[in-house]
Amino acid sequence: MPRQIQGSRSSTRIASPRKTTFERANRGSRSMRRIAAPSVHGATSIQEVRGHRVRFWVSLLLTTYLALPAIAATAAEPDIAIRVEGYLGYSNLDVIERIDAFQGGGSGSVSLIFDRIYVQGDVFGDVMDFEGNVEGKNVGPGLHLGWRDPDRGSAGVVGTYNNVDLGIKTLDVYRAGFEGEVYLDRLTIGLNGGYFDLDDSGFVYLDGLFAFYPTERARLSLRIGAIGIEQSNPLINLGGRGEYLVTDALAPFVRWEGSVSDTFGQVLQHSIVVGLTFYWGGDTPSLQAYDRSYFNQSCGGVLLISRLC
Repeated sequence: MPRQIQGSRSSTRIASPRKTTFERANRGSRSMRRIAAPSVHGATSIQEVRGHRVRFWVSLLLTTYLALPAIAATAAEPDIAIRVEGYLGYSNLDVIERIDAFQGGGSGSVSLIFDRIYVQGDVFGDVMDFEGNVEGKNVGPGLHLGWRDPDRGSAGVVGTYNNVDLGIKTLDVYRAGFEGEVYLDRLTIGLNGGYFDLDDSGFVYLDGLFAFYPTERARLSLRIGAIGIEQSNPLINLGGRGEYLVTDALAPFVRWEGSVSDTFGQVLQHSIVVGLTFYWGGDTPSLQAYDRSYFNQSCGGVLLISRLC
């Protein structure tokens, strides 16, 4: 609020405090939540959202419970593989004004293969430091369960939880839905979708993946998706990644991601990072074999000040 200094009217000064980057980022966070918020006519009550969330997580847990007997019956000992990655890079947020950020993070995945049944657990974390004044931090776990044939494709369910700390507010973000891939020689086509809950606002999301393997050790991938596809102004998510397995275990990569809203018709946030992935396990040291025999995407890469999975 303006501040009035005591004195005569002629000497009275009205001074408005300068907006700090922190305050501008706070306004930006509210703006980006408005982008993702349901329209007035299609708004969902908190009780309805929580009911949807409970039903999705109950369905995921029930599916896991029902699959346990089949998993136990298929193999006495699972085939195990591990994937760990870390990255550093740059992000730019353009909502109220353009501000730059240092970005760093990583993820880890453990995959258990019981014949054709897979169980994958993930942990992930990401930090974006916007010019030293605002930090967007995210950390959380993920779980995948489904069927996989390395020669044909995979189909399963996935659930993730994100704890997003924006400094001024902490958000709970949940995602639950299906995931599937089709393998066509050197091309993989993936699709996943379901329910996305952003701090008690519920949306439908859909995400598509196209991965091409010039060689078994190299992968070029493109991703396009949207959150709030039932709304007139969904948040569009784009991504591209290149990775090469230089040894049997290590693969450097470069990745670009961006979030675009129909409301503003512009790239609201984008990031570019370089990183290194470590692989352990598996019979054939190739990215194509790792992807098709063991691992699903651990993080969708949604940029909303922080990187959400």
